[in-house]
Amino acid sequence: MRQVIQRAVRRLTPVRQQRKQDNAELLERSNQYNHFMKTKKEEMGPLPDYRQYRLTRAEGRRYYLVGGLAAAAMGFLFYHSIVLLLLAPLLTFPLKRYYEQHLAAKRRMELSVQFKDLLASLSASFATGRQMTEALQEAWENLKLIYNEDAPICRELSLMINRLTKGLEGERTVLFDFADRSACEDIAGFTDVYFTCLTTGGDRGRAVRRASDLIMDKIDIRREILTLTAQKKFEARILAGLPPLILAFLSATSPDYLNVLYTTPVGRLIMTAALATLGISFLWSVRITDIEV
Repeated sequence: MRQVIQRAVRRLTPVRQQRKQDNAELLERSNQYNHFMKTKKEEMGPLPDYRQYRLTRAEGRRYYLVGGLAAAAMGFLFYHSIVLLLLAPLLTFPLKRYYEQHLAAKRRMELSVQFKDLLASLSASFATGRQMTEALQEAWENLKLIYNEDAPICRELSLMINRLTKGLEGERTVLFDFADRSACEDIAGFTDVYFTCLTTGGDRGRAVRRASDLIMDKIDIRREILTLTAQKKFEARILAGLPPLILAFLSATSPDYLNVLYTTPVGRLIMTAALATLGISFLWSVRITDIEV
């Protein structure tokens, strides 16, 4: 019995050694592939995330300069205080996050509008039997004639084509990553429809055309709403800017007329209430004219 076991062990020893060697080779190939993928992604640089926005150095300097001067002017205009003139620019630091959120939303809206033209190009390509990579390449050639190459949709198309043609990632990974980074409901809906057709074996061209028509109609409605509310937004900004202009005019022409508002406690309370009311009314007007579709 012992001899039988020893023979079996001797027979299994080469097999175990071969398995260890194969596992080592697989591990080495996996490490090489991961290193290759990491190198290629580093060459492409970080992918843009449309859910957030980070000011560049030039944009940051411009924001702090303009915002600081505006805050200092408002502080001095409503209180005639040198202390508040110096302290008011500090408000630019906590307000920076809201300004970046505003820029991120503006960039997402720009991407959503440009995505409409991408859908039209993809629908035409799918109707002729093109695959996704070929359709994206044709779309990039078409859209760079409409927009410049620095436009968000052109940059995204260039990145997706680069990732697909170099074999770094598959269609599912690239498109779902784009939908996730864009934080756009229309892009996510199109991606879901496309891969559902691939999975179920449905008529891809017809389903994509139908989904594209619905999404484009939604984008058109959103654009019409933005056009209709643009005038109201402009009027709200004018109304918000009129009280400070009137106050500055009275302070320059009749300083004694407003002297009681700057020298008495009741006057300072009135100016504080006026400033708070002005800020609340402006935020309220922004919320009213911000219509989601």
